[in-house]
Amino acid sequence: MSKAVDRNEAEKSLKKKGFREETKGDHIYYYHEHEGRETSIKTKVSHSKKYRDIGPDNLLSMKNQLKLNNLDETVRFLECPLTATDYLDILRKKGFLDMSDEFKK
Repeated sequence: MSKAVDRNEAEKSLKKKGFREETKGDHIYYYHEHEGRETSIKTKVSHSKKYRDIGPDNLLSMKNQLKLNNLDETVRFLECPLTATDYLDILRKKGFLDMSDEFKK
């Protein structure tokens, strides 16, 4: 896949879908929160000006970090056609969100 996603668009999408931003060194980390609690889902994005787009290799890493099924789904998540509700459904189906007492690690 040779697709790249605009970094700014991806960052906005992450924030709209329940991720909290935290800058550490050369990266911006995004921690997923749901119902006021942090889940085990997190990802990172370089904030260097030379990385205006998120390229295929980094998209593959983000796919794994975000627990998504494939690169197409990852691009849809980062470009916004995949909604926050859709994302929560994916996490639930895969067992990453347990709506009882604890989030699964």
